[in-house]
Amino acid sequence: MGKPSTFAEYLRACRLEAGYGLRAFAEAIAMQPPNLSNIEHGRANPPQDRTTLTKIADTLGLRGGARHLLFDLAVAHKPGALPADVADFAGKTPGVPVLLRTLA
Repeated sequence: MGKPSTFAEYLRACRLEAGYGLRAFAEAIAMQPPNLSNIEHGRANPPQDRTTLTKIADTLGLRGGARHLLFDLAVAHKPGALPADVADFAGKTPGVPVLLRTLA
């Protein structure tokens, strides 16, 4: 698979590579099929919450860089937004906000 430019492209490619049909995958991640279809066709924004993105990644078996890419693409349409996994870590880890401000 080439490098996807959007969450929609990446999600659809990963779903197909994992062998899931749209309805079966929607059921596996507890999402309504029309909502998943809208996300995959770019008619709806990607999910932003870590729980949903983690469920998607786990169901697709995404690890390492593939998993990080899913989280990164989910916020690519929001300039300056942190991926849900990074924001969650930064918010729970003392010193990270100070570190990021220092780096900026």
